[in-house]
Amino acid sequence: MIDPRENELLSLLKKDDQSAIKIIFEKYHASLCVLAFRLTKNRDVSKDIVQDVFTKFWNNRKSIEITSSLSAYLKRSVINTSLNQLEKDNRYSKIELEKLTHHPLASASDQDHSFNEISAHLERAINTLPIRTRAIFLLIRREEMSYKEVSDSMNISLKAVEKEMMKALKLLREMMKNFLPVMLILPLL
Repeated sequence: MIDPRENELLSLLKKDDQSAIKIIFEKYHASLCVLAFRLTKNRDVSKDIVQDVFTKFWNNRKSIEITSSLSAYLKRSVINTSLNQLEKDNRYSKIELEKLTHHPLASASDQDHSFNEISAHLERAINTLPIRTRAIFLLIRREEMSYKEVSDSMNISLKAVEKEMMKALKLLREMMKNFLPVMLILPLL
């Protein structure tokens, strides 16, 4: 159900009241940029994505029908636009994933890895996940969204979110298997 204050803002927006878009922009811009950045890993691209979302939102203001919440609508728009951008850029190819999984950086017995090396390897591993899987993983783990919130935001079933999260964890475990002994020892030091 949409908040009555949001309903009022949307009503003003449909009447071409520019103050409504300014209020919406000020309220959501920063958090949407963070969300886009978590998915794209590029500040400039993230800002462009959010700007595009607001531009489309303004241009389509008369025909937009929001049934959940303005926040959910804007998040879903940013997620979809980010995923489209990632697919367009084709940044994370299967070749990168194969290089990472078939050329381990160290043996399991090598315990001189620093925390920074492990963190960097984990970030590379996350960045090589398939686009949709990566987005779901980041929304749940870094944005701390619930499976249901991700399901609603991405307009996919709860089962699809669960399946993608299991896939992400399985791939990450595989890519991080050489670091597991070191990761288990570090907390003891």
